[in-house]
Amino acid sequence: MTNKPIAIIGAGNGGQTTAAWLSNQGYQTRIFDVMEDTVAKLNELGGVNIYGNTDFPGFGKIQFATTDIAKAIDGCEVIFIILPEIYHVSIAQKLAPHLVDGQIVVIDPVSGLGILAFKKALAEAGCKADISLAATSTLLFAARIQTTGDVFVTGQKTELSIVAIPNSKREIIKEAIYPVFSQHHFIDNSIQLALDNLNLIFHPGPTLLYTAQIEKGEKFNYYNDMVPSQITLMKALDQERMAICAAYGVKLPDAEAAFALEYSYEGDLYTMLKNAECYKGIMGPNSLQVRYLLEDVPFSLRSVQILGKIAKVPTPVIDSICTIGEALVGDVMAEGYTMEALGLSEDIGFDEFVALCNG
Repeated sequence: MTNKPIAIIGAGNGGQTTAAWLSNQGYQTRIFDVMEDTVAKLNELGGVNIYGNTDFPGFGKIQFATTDIAKAIDGCEVIFIILPEIYHVSIAQKLAPHLVDGQIVVIDPVSGLGILAFKKALAEAGCKADISLAATSTLLFAARIQTTGDVFVTGQKTELSIVAIPNSKREIIKEAIYPVFSQHHFIDNSIQLALDNLNLIFHPGPTLLYTAQIEKGEKFNYYNDMVPSQITLMKALDQERMAICAAYGVKLPDAEAAFALEYSYEGDLYTMLKNAECYKGIMGPNSLQVRYLLEDVPFSLRSVQILGKIAKVPTPVIDSICTIGEALVGDVMAEGYTMEALGLSEDIGFDEFVALCNG
């Protein structure tokens, strides 16, 4: 693992947790965020206290927090982008003029085919630096900020996927982040990464089936209070995901097996979610304007639609969730990952697309 400072871009749940977790293992960390109040509070505290289900709890000191992205990444070998998907393109544009040769940028996590959009945004913003780019399938932590600098970790994954673009950069990235991030296992390309994300299974469909409870203002535990019909919808969506995996020759476990692997649980999906300790206390949203729809539909599900379209695999369940989600949320929904946003031509061939995703 690098002995240089590590930059964390984003002071949300994942960013604060990661900064403290690394600090508690002896690494220097610094945080960038656009929210001046958050930055000021973190500097006042001098770090972040994390507790709960994590292997390195306690108060993790940070070097500093800043709203100056150039200052945040100066002298850093590894830069973690820990932000909602809607900010990835804009943060790539902000980073582009300040990146230097040899730096490693890890988007943690990326939804769908977002690494292609990030790479495109860097190039269009004039980035000339020879960097190594990577993306993970999901955050290492399930965590919730109680107040700035105070974070409860509900769960920590034991295994998740990471991809390097191009794949030839894999060993460089591995050397820089292992063994601290040894939970991250490298996979072959961004197609596999787009399909290896349980958020697209666990978030949009069940959220739509919670609509009445959300709009009535009822309080409920998002995961532990799911009913069998929500699991049925999730499994139907997952069947389409697995069919697309087969078309691309991607070997992934289904959602049930993947969830058991991530958290070392046993049982069927309904039983695991009803009793998942890592998700206890994660309450359902109080509005449909939530990232489970605003992020996971236009970025994750739309990416899977594109994968299905290119491979000629029908996706009627995914299509219906996207259509209903967009109808309910309306103009607030971002356009997301269209073919144009990803830099893909409408008539791109299967083999050409696969080669692009291999980097």
